[in-house]
Amino acid sequence: MKNILKINFVNSAAVLAMLFLLIYPKETIYFAKSGLMAWFNNVIPSLFPFMVAVNIITCHSDRCVFPEFLTRSFGKIFNVNPNGFIVFLFGILSGYPLGAKISSDLYCDNQLETIDVQKLMVFCSNAGPMFIVGTLASSVLNNVKAGYIILLCSIFSNVITGITVNNIILKYSRPYIRAICSCRKENKKSPSAVQNSCEAVIRVGGYVVLFSVIGGMLEILDITDVFSAFVSSFTPVSASDIKTITAGMLEMTCGVNSLLNSTSPLSIKCAIGAFIVSFGGISVIAQSADFLKDTNISILFFVLCKFLNGLITSLLTYLCSSIFL
Repeated sequence: MKNILKINFVNSAAVLAMLFLLIYPKETIYFAKSGLMAWFNNVIPSLFPFMVAVNIITCHSDRCVFPEFLTRSFGKIFNVNPNGFIVFLFGILSGYPLGAKISSDLYCDNQLETIDVQKLMVFCSNAGPMFIVGTLASSVLNNVKAGYIILLCSIFSNVITGITVNNIILKYSRPYIRAICSCRKENKKSPSAVQNSCEAVIRVGGYVVLFSVIGGMLEILDITDVFSAFVSSFTPVSASDIKTITAGMLEMTCGVNSLLNSTSPLSIKCAIGAFIVSFGGISVIAQSADFLKDTNISILFFVLCKFLNGLITSLLTYLCSSIFL
């Protein structure tokens, strides 16, 4: 029954989307182009080089050995398989959705089990430094120092979330026992690192364009404005900030760009931006879920952890920005 309702909902949404495309073709093309240019100008330069490097490393993981004291300490602190250290490292260095991509690759290579991937996704999926400091801080907030505060608070929030959830909620989870993963590749060197990275970046681009169009649909139909006005009527948060948060929960880049129109104090804007980049938005979650589809993890639990992570990052950022900015 649940699957039937899900299928009917998806089909109904697809029909409504096609009707919208027919009624507003010009606007749809505009939003699709905006998403495409955001992918071309921001995602490819910052994500593609890291994906190639990570694919090379994971394909030759037997030759890439991290210091044992790092991996062992990582495993004990976060109660997770030490092989996941590379997920944590490159997740911080590159950002979405590389943490999910590496976890999936290690799972398919039988270096991680399902429960390990679930634990890693609690704290190893985050925005990259280039986006936080470059796009959010420099271009939107016009304050580079704020970018470093948000970045450090984001990392610290990941550590808090990972330690708390993995050592309390998931501590006694029974590991999933498998002999060989069904998605295991017969030849680890095929496809090549560049080819694999190209496919992954194109998949990410598809989601960026899709959710740019969805966000445009909600804006044209005034759904976002009505919702923002309704929420602001019984909360101290302004309608413009509610609209920014709503846009960010759908698509991260759109939400960050909406901060340009905010008239709130810098500490409030930093806190909102911190929540948006830590939660990532439904677009990023959909990208991650696409890479993680073979791992059998709970996407709902992943979303709840991302939301918790966003709240912690936002609170830490507000406190730090109020003190240091």
